[in-house]
Amino acid sequence: MINTKNIIIGSLFAAIAALFQLIPVFFSEVLVFLTIFSAVPIYIVSRINPKTGILSYLVASIIVMILSVHEGLFFLCTNGIVGISLGICSYYIKKESAIWILSSIALTITLSVMNYGIGIPVFGMKIPGVIIIQILILFLVSVTYNIFYYYFLKFIYRYLKKNLRSI
Repeated sequence: MINTKNIIIGSLFAAIAALFQLIPVFFSEVLVFLTIFSAVPIYIVSRINPKTGILSYLVASIIVMILSVHEGLFFLCTNGIVGISLGICSYYIKKESAIWILSSIALTITLSVMNYGIGIPVFGMKIPGVIIIQILILFLVSVTYNIFYYYFLKFIYRYLKKNLRSI
């Protein structure tokens, strides 16, 4: 069950995620690298409560889509999916390698939808080779990204959990 405290935390973190994702819209495309931090609030909420995390992911997606469809698609298919999948997997699964693999599968699927379904090249160019090789490349990049990002998110989550207890 989602209580009032979770709804407030979820909405606050959805707004923070949306703000991070909208940095290139409000400021400049030069700052596009900062959008990777939009996964952090979604991960934290998903790790605390998966249902609230899903709602936060959807709310942040809607907010971003209203202001920029392009950034909204990227949030739905990249940063948001990384945050939600790593957060939910961390909540239910204790084995780190399983968390990385499941999250990487989710990211590979959404990147494939962007690349092949929508037609937006995820690396800014066409991936060489036949489709199986292309998907394997997407998966390997996803695994590498998720491993590094998992440890980054885990560090932030533990830091916040430790330091917010004392408040």
